[in-house]
Amino acid sequence: MKSIKNIKNKNMKWWIGIISCVSLFLIIMVFGYEKMFFIFEGVKIEAVMENSDESTLSVIKGQATKATYITLNGREIFIDKDGNFSESIAVLPGFSIVTLQARDKFGKTAQKKFEIVKKENAPAIAFKSN
Repeated sequence: MKSIKNIKNKNMKWWIGIISCVSLFLIIMVFGYEKMFFIFEGVKIEAVMENSDESTLSVIKGQATKATYITLNGREIFIDKDGNFSESIAVLPGFSIVTLQARDKFGKTAQKKFEIVKKENAPAIAFKSN
């Protein structure tokens, strides 16, 4: 009972100081979370595959945000400072799987797969993308 009376008897200056400290702490926590959210989010891959009717080459273009290392079917490909990439790949007749894997500087990874069926003398058809 005595501690409740002590809290009730505090002056206005004490309450303003406590509320200011708590508010400042909450603002710092929200700002810190907002600035550090990219660590929790990790890398993202957005890519499309462009096929040519006349050629067996297909071009994979896209962006891997926050990526520092990216591979196409296990082979490293180059990205610019914004994470954009463009790479040609030969698509042979039959069933093929094209896999993009990206990693950021914190070790988080992302993967995107294209499953492709190409018939002899026909354009490639990508029928599933993960």
